Amino acid sequence: MRSSLSTFSRLGKKVLALFVLIASPAWAHSYTAIVGATLIDVSQGGRGSADIADSVVLIDRDDVAAVGRRGRLRLPHQTRIILASGKFLVPGLIDGFGAIRDARFAAAYLHQGVTTVHVPLSPPGGRIDGEDKILRLARPSVLTSAPISGYATDGSVPPASAWAQHASSDRPLTDAQLVAEVDAAAAAGNHSIGIGPDVRPDQLATIARRARKHGLAIFAEPAFAPYDAAIEAGVGAFMRNDKYQLWLAGPAAWAEYRANPIGGGGRTAMRTICGGADGVDSAVDDFARQLGGTFLMPILVMEATADDVGGPNPWSLPAARFFRPADLDDPVDPVTGARPYLAQHPERAEAIRACARRKQAIDGRLHRAGAIYLAGSAAPSFGILPGSGLHVELRLLRDIGLSPREVLAAATGNYARLFLDRGIIAAGRRADLLLLDRDPRADVAALDRISLVMAGGWVIDRRALEQSCGLSREAGPRCSEVGKRNP
Repeated sequence: MRSSLSTFSRLGKKVLALFVLIASPAWAHSYTAIVGATLIDVSQGGRGSADIADSVVLIDRDDVAAVGRRGRLRLPHQTRIILASGKFLVPGLIDGFGAIRDARFAAAYLHQGVTTVHVPLSPPGGRIDGEDKILRLARPSVLTSAPISGYATDGSVPPASAWAQHASSDRPLTDAQLVAEVDAAAAAGNHSIGIGPDVRPDQLATIARRARKHGLAIFAEPAFAPYDAAIEAGVGAFMRNDKYQLWLAGPAAWAEYRANPIGGGGRTAMRTICGGADGVDSAVDDFARQLGGTFLMPILVMEATADDVGGPNPWSLPAARFFRPADLDDPVDPVTGARPYLAQHPERAEAIRACARRKQAIDGRLHRAGAIYLAGSAAPSFGILPGSGLHVELRLLRDIGLSPREVLAAATGNYARLFLDRGIIAAGRRADLLLLDRDPRADVAALDRISLVMAGGWVIDRRALEQSCGLSREAGPRCSEVGKRNP
């Protein structure tokens, strides 16, 4: 079973929690059962409907032991009962693109019901979010993604100024080197591979085959490899709509992007997309049909926040109580709501907003044509708040046309195919659960009405998180221990 705890077991560590105040173990009793809630089905991309009214979920230590209906599932002796009649039970939320920089990041995620954070690691020399802390954090569960490039064994890519020479003159990694890179990523405890823009189609096929042997998911923002080749190779998800939508602009625009994907190579393609050129809509439908089982992670909240297009002032959101502007990248002004990116381009502000709306509309069409989505927040970029940023992303997915159940699946059940130990509430899965006061099948805003958070079998005291890590008082020593475990 792959979980964040597997990292510790490989390091030969036995893990126990430090602070019962902040996170108390469900397994202080032999078993814990949540009884009486309506368990929401998040399978089949949000098209499942096998909800269980008056359910029983039995938890044994870190995992779900059994799921059934009250009166039909016999509970073991000395089971601790959590009564939940009239409430709604869903899996803990998964942020597919986040960062952990310190204990307050961890606290904000947990407070907002995010029990798993998938962190794409940066190559050496780039900004690295929390790698020095990740192995010491057990709540929320942190899954890491190792970067792999087509030319460098450290996953790095050259700057834009050197890209033309890189593509024509540098020596690509061999199959043996790529296999070794994937093996090393798995041995280091990563849960996925991040495909760099300079990975060629043949290399991507090699990486994908080896990743499957280790049970590693694959996330990609390809450029050297065309999207149809990446789909054929079995990529799990394409990241960022400002990347994957470039593929829809046609061969000439794509070739220009491929020539310099980290510089200005995508400008023609983006102008084509944002200008509504003829043929784009039919390309959207074709791409959606080609995707098959490959997910899209648009990260709508990034442009919505940076461009002020459907994104609220982050400082109005619940997670704001954990942060100061200096904790985030390019933060929104807490008082005026001014967005730094727009402020730097005042003459283009309206065009930037119009382009963002066009990309939102394209994702809506992709959804209608059959694309299935994952949710990620890119926190803390552009001032996006850890925890609350994912809630904004879910509302934006609703706004482009996903049903409430599809929205919920984007942050839970859809990940179950990539990370096999979480994402759904079922026997053998991690005991990551949210108990809600309102029905999320009717309105995704119900995800703000959290009654209980359980992360890896631990009941999280959200009020204690605020008292220990919130800015209403100076964060004390207990905050530094949020999510920590004894060696």
